[in-house]
Amino acid sequence: MKYQTLIVEKSKFTVKVTLNRPDKLNAMNAQTLRDLKDLFTKLRADLETRFVIFTGAGRAFSAGVEFSKESMAERYTSPDLSNERLWQLFGHDFMRDMENLEQITIAAINGASMGAGLCLAMNCDFRIASETATLGIPEVNLGVFFTWGATPRLTALIGPAKAKEMIMTADSISAAEALRIGLVNKVVPPDKLMAASDELVNKIASKGPLAVRIAKKQVNAASLAKMADLYPCEPELVERVMLSDESKEGVKAFIDKRPPKFF
Repeated sequence: MKYQTLIVEKSKFTVKVTLNRPDKLNAMNAQTLRDLKDLFTKLRADLETRFVIFTGAGRAFSAGVEFSKESMAERYTSPDLSNERLWQLFGHDFMRDMENLEQITIAAINGASMGAGLCLAMNCDFRIASETATLGIPEVNLGVFFTWGATPRLTALIGPAKAKEMIMTADSISAAEALRIGLVNKVVPPDKLMAASDELVNKIASKGPLAVRIAKKQVNAASLAKMADLYPCEPELVERVMLSDESKEGVKAFIDKRPPKFF
């Protein structure tokens, strides 16, 4: 499988997916998301692959959605992503498609994992982080909130108090802090990251495949039972926010590389 923004490598029953835009810190543009959604579709029909490992090329896992002028122009000229409501519906479908993969998914977080990049990592069944990784949710800096159904997913992982702290302060946290609050499963030295991911794969691979697959579905059903409630309403809420002066100023300030003036 060849993609513009991904490197996909298959070995035995494992597929390794590398976000491959290192010059952009693997920030995700419309093409990245389309590549990932196409990959999810192919994986749904792949009965041989039992595990998928996601990581990033270079020094970042993913810096989130790319907010450059070029990337935003590309997105708004795409018929299926041309307004904020459609963008949110796409994001919700993206998260559901990934979450519903039959394979066990592992995020090997090799560096910064921010915003939508953290969405991708959170949506994996397991997260193993390099000691040098940082994780954060910078959305409120841009006058927007943590969307794509990501807020309840984060809350399910770390609880409401910590979720509010991460989202409202926009402070990045270290891999050690992420481990302490339950956002990642394990922290290892940078040169041990892929070995630790492979070790987890091999451990689970020795168990009953059907039992493991059903266990994933049961845990997801138990922890994400309320997720459907956001699907009809969050796109409308985001559309309201993105039509406000606040978000316009936040995004423009980010592109101009200056502090936003919200007041």
